[in-house]
Amino acid sequence: MNLLGNIRKVMFHPLDFFYDIQFEERAKWRHAIILLVMTVIVHMVIISWTGYSFEGRLPYQISVLFETFWILVPWITWCVSNWAVSAILEGEGRFKDIVVSAAYAMAPYIVLSIPLAIVSRVLTLDEKVSYYIFLYAILVWVALLFLIKVKTLHDFELGKMIWITFLTLIGMLIIWFVGFLVFGLINQVFDFIYGIVKEVQFRL
Repeated sequence: MNLLGNIRKVMFHPLDFFYDIQFEERAKWRHAIILLVMTVIVHMVIISWTGYSFEGRLPYQISVLFETFWILVPWITWCVSNWAVSAILEGEGRFKDIVVSAAYAMAPYIVLSIPLAIVSRVLTLDEKVSYYIFLYAILVWVALLFLIKVKTLHDFELGKMIWITFLTLIGMLIIWFVGFLVFGLINQVFDFIYGIVKEVQFRL
């Protein structure tokens, strides 16, 4: 099944899709990469196209690197944390299946966000409730796909799915905390080395 067919199926038949992606070898690394690139592009487009009443930032205030970071880092840490937690608790999903299915779970955001951004350009602040209802509906749809993915890939019951999801979120926080610590230590090491180099240069 091609990429567009998979996107349609994951949005409207997620249980069947996540089952197929695991047992019919439909998980493709290239699909995950394409979907992530599309997610970043769509995110940048909707920031630029959303009406000013709903997106107060001007183009020069938006950093492509920063926006990409806040999409990819949570997504990557979710995949790593979910794989680690599920492996400990006897989940059935492979790392490849987890990564590819997590990319497909972004499908509602990819498909629906740009039309919503375009519509926002003709809405007034009095109609902001309608805009945010549709926006949150897209985000809830994505979140539900992540939950269905966890349940289907790892063959968990509802209670265990919720528990695994909670542990995955805790694992993400731990990864971020360790990452910040490592970044801070590396930054201090570089500052220390730079200070030594400057001191040597001064004395020479």
